[in-house]
Amino acid sequence: MTTDRPISLRERNRLRNRQELLNALLDLFADGGLSACSVEAAARQAGASKTTAYSYFPGGLDEMLRDLYRSIGERVLERGLGLRAGAPDAEARILALAQALLDICAEPRVGRFYMMLSPALSPLLEPVIGETSGRFTAMIAEDLSGLGWPPDLAGAAAILVNGSLREAATTVARDPTQRAPLLAAFTAILRAALPAGPATATAKRAV
Repeated sequence: MTTDRPISLRERNRLRNRQELLNALLDLFADGGLSACSVEAAARQAGASKTTAYSYFPGGLDEMLRDLYRSIGERVLERGLGLRAGAPDAEARILALAQALLDICAEPRVGRFYMMLSPALSPLLEPVIGETSGRFTAMIAEDLSGLGWPPDLAGAAAILVNGSLREAATTVARDPTQRAPLLAAFTAILRAALPAGPATATAKRAV
């Protein structure tokens, strides 16, 4: 049996320094938008040299922006998986994903960057946009299948559920006070839809 090797102190320091540069970039974006962002500015904000910043991000600003977006997505996914781990049923597992996304998007600087993509920013992030969303859709489809939804219907419904969740997250990014009412509304809609889905689909196919 193999075990994971512990991360060395040098690697931990490298990961911490790298994250500090990404946090600095997020601060710059929150204060001034994309025009305020550069490798040099992020390095100054983090108290690092330009050379150090490029050693972590040889692809320059584009790489930093993509890694920042991916790191937020990983936070959302990690929180969602953590909440799902203790969920007793499919409804609670789907709601765990909703809570994770809305919680993190309620952080003003994070939500603005992660959900409110500008025309200038979207093309830069295209290679990484949808990674976490795709995982969410797959998990929701699996939850619905476990309730007896036919696979094609479960997959289609998962896309719709995740789409509505992302729309809610965009609203929360604009106005964090909307988190609680939107989560409550999402919960109510989900509870109404889950029991009816498979039975309705089966009845229609039998006609």
